[in-house]
Amino acid sequence: MFLQVLRQALQSSGLAHGFVPSSAGAAVALHVILVDTAEIRELNRNHLGKNRVTDVIAFDLRDTPPTPGEAVAAAEIYVCLDVAVAATSEYTTSTGHEVILYVVHGMLHLAGEDDASAAGRRRMRKLETKVMEELHAHFPVEDLF
Repeated sequence: MFLQVLRQALQSSGLAHGFVPSSAGAAVALHVILVDTAEIRELNRNHLGKNRVTDVIAFDLRDTPPTPGEAVAAAEIYVCLDVAVAATSEYTTSTGHEVILYVVHGMLHLAGEDDASAAGRRRMRKLETKVMEELHAHFPVEDLF
């Protein structure tokens, strides 16, 4: 069921077009990797220059930067399971909800969304809410983990 949820999240986030094989047969992949706080901190420090734990980090694995509207052919989304579990008590949600929310957040970044500004954060939260509502309508997201 996790793969079905991810496929629906790709559709709902607007990122699905980037993971459809091209007519040339190019390989495409989206990897979702669950990590602990030590690993997410290391990734954040080594790749983003931030020595702190975070919930999710997404990497576009293409050799060259994307042009606006260009499809993502390969990507990795690292989700910190420890952060997801801790958030369940703070937000009264399930681990499944938190993990999928973080994956959706990563997908939105891969689709070009940015939450560096207040306006960008508001836009991303609105998009996250829309996608999560769609996923909850079709899947028992709470039961995934």
